[in-house]
Amino acid sequence: MRYLPLLFICCTLVACEDSVSPIIQTDRQFTIYGTLDMDQDTQYVRVIPIRPNLIATTSDPNAIVRSIELSTASVVEWRDSVHTFADGTVGHIFFAPLRIRAGETYRLEVQPRDGELITSAETTVPRQPTATVFPESLERIFTTRLVVRQRVVWEGLEQAPFAIEQWYRFLRLADFTYMDVELSYDPLSRRNANDPSLWEVEMDLVRDKDTLKTNIPIGPGLPLAGLGLRITVLDDDFVPPGNDFDPELLAQPGTLSNVDNGFGFLASVGRFSVEWLLADTTAISLGFTPLDAKDGPNKVWEHPPGTFAFEKH
Repeated sequence: MRYLPLLFICCTLVACEDSVSPIIQTDRQFTIYGTLDMDQDTQYVRVIPIRPNLIATTSDPNAIVRSIELSTASVVEWRDSVHTFADGTVGHIFFAPLRIRAGETYRLEVQPRDGELITSAETTVPRQPTATVFPESLERIFTTRLVVRQRVVWEGLEQAPFAIEQWYRFLRLADFTYMDVELSYDPLSRRNANDPSLWEVEMDLVRDKDTLKTNIPIGPGLPLAGLGLRITVLDDDFVPPGNDFDPELLAQPGTLSNVDNGFGFLASVGRFSVEWLLADTTAISLGFTPLDAKDGPNKVWEHPPGTFAFEKH
């Protein structure tokens, strides 16, 4: 997955926090690190107790962790778990069944079982943008070279997408199951020069088709059932100094922090998708088998992320 740098950054921050000298004479009791993700139905946050000694500890945080969706005042209690990381260190990760929603603000609270001081952080999930899929353009150059491009415009983005993914969906006629094939490269994308709230994505459908042909047996038994784009958008707090996601810089304590009465960082990630069908004439020109025999305008629909139930390659 191309959003793994987010997890790497969080893990780097946590590793650094475990190894730095403790802060003496402070009433702060916890460090929080985590990312709430629209793609997940279970969320995870690491909680590290602050100890006034020079030895890193993996002891029980002895804490109550809860999250609150501020617009509805809905409260979710989180459970503790002990996790061994790749470097052999052990830590406590709290988790809860929670599907976060676009545009909502969530407050995470950590309270010691034997005290009243609450360590907390808030994060606002990026708002839902609107995607417009324009009719694909088809051009033949000197009758031998085919150029087919698809333009998609996202409106209402507060910042540039962190990642853009694209996939093609095929129907296996042998068993009538769908198969999604994700491409390993990003399509061309850029901010609209006249309107900074618009983000333009342009797919080279000929290049896509040539790439797909090297991976799957495109033909009558595998008609094209759709195309899709998914963008990953970070919340406003997840903007590093100079917009540079440099792990060496971000590993320094305090570089990114939005925790009250404690240390660390809590962020949220929005993921937004759009799917559509190619016109039959375009699909045939590209060498795909169309899903049906009728030509017509693009059919576009949006759906919440994480609802796919298809095999992916």
